[in-house]
Amino acid sequence: MNSEGYVSLKSIDRWCDYYSKNKYLRGKPRTLDDSRQFSKIKINPYLNKDFCKKVSLYRGDISKLEVDAIVNSANSIFKHDGGVDSIIHDAAGPLLEEECRTLGGCRTGDAKITGAYNLRAKYVIHTVGPQDGSPSKLESCYQKCYSFQKDYNIRSFAFPCIATGVYKFPNRLAANIALSVTRKFLESPESAGVERIRRVSDTTHVTIQRVNRVAPAYDPLNVEKTKYDSWDKRNLFKAENNSSKPRFSMILPPPNVTGKLHLGHALACTVQDVIARHKRSTGHNVLWLPGIDHAGIATQGIVEKHLKSQGVNRQDIGREEFVDEVWKWKEKHGHTIFNQLRTLGCSLDWSRQAFTMDPAHTRAVNKAFLDLCKQGYIYRKKALVNWCNALQSTVSDIEVDNIQISGPTDVNVPGYDSPVKFGQLYNLVYKIDDSTEEIVVSTTTPETMLGDTAIAVNPKDARYSHLRGKKAVHPFRDTLIPIIFDAFVDMKLGSGAVKITPAHSKVDYEISKRHNLPLIEVIDEDGLMKNTEIFDDMKKYTCREEIVQKLNDMKLLKGVTPHQMTLPICNRTGDVIDYLPKEQWFLTSKSLNEKAAMLVKGGHLKLIPDKFVKNWLDWTGDNRDWCISRQLWWGHQIPAYKCTNDQNVVWIPATEKADARTQGAKLLRCLPEDVETEKDTDVLDTWFSSAVYPFAVLGWPHSNENKDFKQFYPLSLMATAHDILGFWVHRMVILGLALTDKLPFNEVLLHGLICDSKGAKMSKSKGNVIDPVDVINGIKLEEMNSKSKKMYANGLLSEDELSKALDYHEANFSNTNGIPRCGADALRFTLLSHDIKSHFINFDVAMCNANKLFCNKIWQSVNYTGLAYTKLKKIDGKITTDDLTVFDRWILSKLASMVKTVNTSMENYDFHLATKALRLFTYNQFCDFYLETTKAGFEDKNPKLGYAHAHTLSVVLNTTLRCLAPFMIYLTDELIEKIPNFKSNIIHNYVDTFNDYFDFPKYKDFEKWRSDDAEKKVNDIMNTITQIRELKGLYNISNKLRPGVYINTTNSTLMSDFKINEKTILNLTKCSKLTFGDTPTDYVLKTTISNDTQVGLELSGEEAREAILRAREKLHKRIIRTEALLAKLESKYSSIHYLTTVSKEVQMSDKEKLLKKKKELKELQKLI
Repeated sequence: MNSEGYVSLKSIDRWCDYYSKNKYLRGKPRTLDDSRQFSKIKINPYLNKDFCKKVSLYRGDISKLEVDAIVNSANSIFKHDGGVDSIIHDAAGPLLEEECRTLGGCRTGDAKITGAYNLRAKYVIHTVGPQDGSPSKLESCYQKCYSFQKDYNIRSFAFPCIATGVYKFPNRLAANIALSVTRKFLESPESAGVERIRRVSDTTHVTIQRVNRVAPAYDPLNVEKTKYDSWDKRNLFKAENNSSKPRFSMILPPPNVTGKLHLGHALACTVQDVIARHKRSTGHNVLWLPGIDHAGIATQGIVEKHLKSQGVNRQDIGREEFVDEVWKWKEKHGHTIFNQLRTLGCSLDWSRQAFTMDPAHTRAVNKAFLDLCKQGYIYRKKALVNWCNALQSTVSDIEVDNIQISGPTDVNVPGYDSPVKFGQLYNLVYKIDDSTEEIVVSTTTPETMLGDTAIAVNPKDARYSHLRGKKAVHPFRDTLIPIIFDAFVDMKLGSGAVKITPAHSKVDYEISKRHNLPLIEVIDEDGLMKNTEIFDDMKKYTCREEIVQKLNDMKLLKGVTPHQMTLPICNRTGDVIDYLPKEQWFLTSKSLNEKAAMLVKGGHLKLIPDKFVKNWLDWTGDNRDWCISRQLWWGHQIPAYKCTNDQNVVWIPATEKADARTQGAKLLRCLPEDVETEKDTDVLDTWFSSAVYPFAVLGWPHSNENKDFKQFYPLSLMATAHDILGFWVHRMVILGLALTDKLPFNEVLLHGLICDSKGAKMSKSKGNVIDPVDVINGIKLEEMNSKSKKMYANGLLSEDELSKALDYHEANFSNTNGIPRCGADALRFTLLSHDIKSHFINFDVAMCNANKLFCNKIWQSVNYTGLAYTKLKKIDGKITTDDLTVFDRWILSKLASMVKTVNTSMENYDFHLATKALRLFTYNQFCDFYLETTKAGFEDKNPKLGYAHAHTLSVVLNTTLRCLAPFMIYLTDELIEKIPNFKSNIIHNYVDTFNDYFDFPKYKDFEKWRSDDAEKKVNDIMNTITQIRELKGLYNISNKLRPGVYINTTNSTLMSDFKINEKTILNLTKCSKLTFGDTPTDYVLKTTISNDTQVGLELSGEEAREAILRAREKLHKRIIRTEALLAKLESKYSSIHYLTTVSKEVQMSDKEKLLKKKKELKELQKLI
C-alpha cells in the first residue's frame, strides 16, 4: 500500500505464493467440491501454472486497487444500493453515475463497461448477478467480463464476490463458478495479455444493509434535474404488448399545439400520472399514450396573430406557405409541450407518441369520414352556422363564449376603430298594409331587419287576432311581409310581436321552416351588408347606426331602452358571431345518442362523479345535427369532391380524384371524362378528428393487425376536464360506437377547472394564467413581466391582456418578488390536495410553497433516521417485535390506518383524501411526535430501545414514501434507496429494491399492527403533553424555567403509562420533573384533562411568581373580551331583523361560530 492508501499489483500474493505460505495447503491439490458441473474442479499449483501465477486473493477495499479493470457487482438499473456498488461509485465520483445513466440498465448475466474516473483503474465493468440462484447466469457474468479483455487491452481484473450478498447466492458454489470460468479463460488463447486476476473479499460483516446519508437540506432542483432522463432511457414507461400482467390503458388528452401548457394541463397530467404510477406499482402493464392536437381553429388563429405582429397577413402569403408556417409553429411548441410534460414527471410511453395531423392519424380520420358517410351519418346541407368574420370560418359552440350584458356596454370588435355599443333594445314600427294600424317589434340587432321576412305573434294573443292574414310594409325593401301566428312567441315580452329574420337567427330559421318563409341574406362572410341596395358593402355595425337614424327620421323608431342580453363572442378572435346560412357537412347522431344515453343509464359507461350524468343525458338528448366542416387552412382537408356536369352538381366522399370522378359519373349519368372535379377546400372540425383519437392512436382502422389495438382497446379510463364532456367525451363515445362497435372506454373521470387563489377562472383575458414550469423552477417578478411583454410583442397577447397580466403579477407576487422555486413534487402534491371532482379548483402558490417545506420535512426525517442508525450500540441476542415500545406500536397502528385510507382513496380517485392522510400522518403523527419520542430511546442505556425504534423508523419511512411515490415522484425515488434498514426487518420487509417500480403498500400487510390499546395509551400521553404545552404558552413560560409537572389522577392505568414514559413526557414538554399525587407547595398552574385527571405546572422563585401574575392578568382581560364579544353576538343573532333577513345557511354557520366561541371561553375559564 502506498502513501495514498492505494494497493499495487506487486504487493499482493499470487495464488502460488499464497499456496506455498499456507502450511495446511502445501503439497496438497486444492479441490473445490460442490455439486453439479462444478464438483470436479482441481486447482493444483504444479499443474495449473497460469492460474497460480495470475490469480490473487485479496481481502480489503476493492476501490483502492491499482488495476486496469475493476468489476462492479451491480443491479439491473445501475441504482447503487449499498455494498461494493456504493463503495465503487463513492470512490469514482459523480461522473461514473452520470455515464451509467446513459447505458439503459443491464440484463442479468450480462456486463457493460464504463470509465473509472477517480479510481486507480482504467475501466469499471458492471455485471448483474442472478437473484434466482441460477449457476448459468453467474457463469455468464464472469464470461462477459472477460470478453472485454481483447477490445480494451485489459491486463488486470479485480473481481468482488458477485451475487453472494443480498442476492444470497451460495458462497461455495459462487466460488467454484468464479474459479472454473477463470481457469478456462486463462487456458484459452484470449488470455495471453492478462497479467493478474484478483478475487477481492470484504471481511467486514454487518447486519445493517445500508446507511446512506442525504444532503443537509432539500433542494428540488438538485433532486429533479437528471432523474427523468434516467427513467426514460431505461424504458420504464413503455407498455409491453405480450405481458401477462393485468392491463391498464389511458390516453393523454392531447394538448393544443397553440403554445405552452398552463396549470389546467398540469392538473390533468398529474391526475393521470398518479393513476398510471399507482397502477404500475400494483402490478399492471400500463399504457399511457402521449400526443398533441393540431387544434385547427385555435392554432390557425394564434399563428395569424404571430404573423400579424411581423407585418404578415395569411391572405398575402397564400394557403401553402401559411400551412408551412403552422408546421414550424407546431415543431417549436410541440417540443416545448413535451419538455413541460417531462418536467412535470409524466410517465408517458414516448415510443408511441402521436400527433393528430401525422399521416397515420390523417388516414384514420379520412377512413372515419368515409365510413360514416356510407353508414348515412354524414351528409351535406345548407343550414345556419356560427360564423366568425375575423376567422372567415364556421366555429363550434365550444369556440363561442356567451357573454352576459346587463345594459348599454361598449365592446371592442375586430375591424372597428371605435367600440360598438350593445345591450340596447330598439323598438321598431311596421305599418300594416291597407290600414292606419301599426305593429311594434323589439330587437337588439336593427341591422338584420333588412332581412326580415315576417312578423310573428302568439295565436292566443287577442291583441293581434284581427291581423290574421294581414301583411306589414317593409320600410326599406318596398315589399310586404306576412304576419304569422306561432306559439313560440312570448306574449308578455315587449309588445308581444317579434320580427323574423330566418337567415341570421337560429330561432327564426326554425320558425321559417314551419311557415315556409324565404331566407334573405343581408350580411356576408366579411361582416358587410348585401342585398340591401342602399346599405350594400357597409359594415354591419356602421349600418346599424344608419338604419336607426333613418327609422327615426321616418318616425318608425319608438325608442331605445337598456336591455339585458347575451352576446356570442368567438373566444379565438373576440369577434361577435354572426349566424349565416351556408352549405356544410353535418353529422346526424340521433340513434347513436340513444345508445350513448342507455349505456350510461345501464351502468356500462361510468361517469365519475355521477353528478355529470344529467349533463350527459342533456347532451345525448340534443339531436341537432353537428356541423363538422370549417373554412380554415389548417386541419384535415375533407376527403370529398365537388363533381360537376353542365349545371348538375353532386358531392362525392373520396380520398382520390379518380374514385370521385367514377362515382360522380354514375350519379350524374355521364362519362367519367365529362365530370369536372374540385377537392373540398374546407377542413374538418378539430373535435371530429379528436373524436376518433382513442382508437386511431392504437392502430385503427388496421385493428386486426395491430397489437396495441387488440391489447389496449377499449381504454381502461378516460380522464379529462368536465367542461368538454359534451364536446369531446360524448363525441368519442358516439364515433367509437359507430366505427368500432365498442365503447372507447368504460369509465370517465371528470375533474374540475383551475382557478386562481381568489376563485377566478384562469385565462389570458384576465391576466391570471400561471406557467407550471415557473412554479417548479421559480421566477422573479421582473422575469414574469418580461415574459408577458414578449408575448405581447409576438402578437400572442393583446394590449388589454398584457395590462391585466402585469396588474395581476403586481397584486399577487410583488410581496414575494415573484414565485419561489417549489419543485415538481410540491406542485403535483398541491394540485391533488384539492378535490379534483369539484367544479372549480382554486390554486394558491403559497400552498405550493408550503408543500415544498413538507418535502423538506420528509427529507429531514430520512436524515434523522440515518443519523439515528449511527447511534446504535452492540446488543446481545436478537431484536423481536416484543421489544417494540408503545410509541412504536402506536405509530405502526397509525401507519396501518393511513395505508388503508390511501389505498381506498386511490381506488376511488379521491386523491385529496390520500394526500390529506399522508400529510396528517407524516407531519403531525410521525415527524412532530413519534420522531421526538425516539430521541430518548437512542440515548437510553438499554440498546434494544434504539434498535426497536430503528426497525420502526425504517418501515414507517419505506411505507410512507411508497404511498407518496405516485405523487412525489422525484423525492421518493431519491430517498427510498437511502432509508437505512436491516437485512431483515422485524416488522415488514420490501423485496422490490430492484424492480422498476416500488410496490404500493397493501393494507393487509399492516392490518395486524392496528392497535386500539396502543392508540388510546399514546393519545392520553399526547393529550397531556398538549395541555402542558398550552399551559406554558398561555402563561408565557419559557423553556429556560424548566417547570416541574405534577399529575393528580385516580386512573391507575394512566398513572402507570405516565410513569413508564416519564422521560418522553419531560423531553417533549421541556420540563424538569414529574410528580404524582400531592399538590406542590410552590406557584402552581393547573388545568383539567379529564374527570379523573388534573395536570399542573410547578414553578419556584420570584421570577416564576411574577410571570404567573402577569399571565393571569392577561388571561383575565382575554376572558372579559371574549365574554363581551359573546354577549354582542348573542344579541345580534337573536334580533328579529337577523332572523328574518339572513338566510338559513348563514344562520347555521353563525351558530357554529358562536358555539366555538363559547367553547373557547370555557377552556380559558378552566385555566384560572
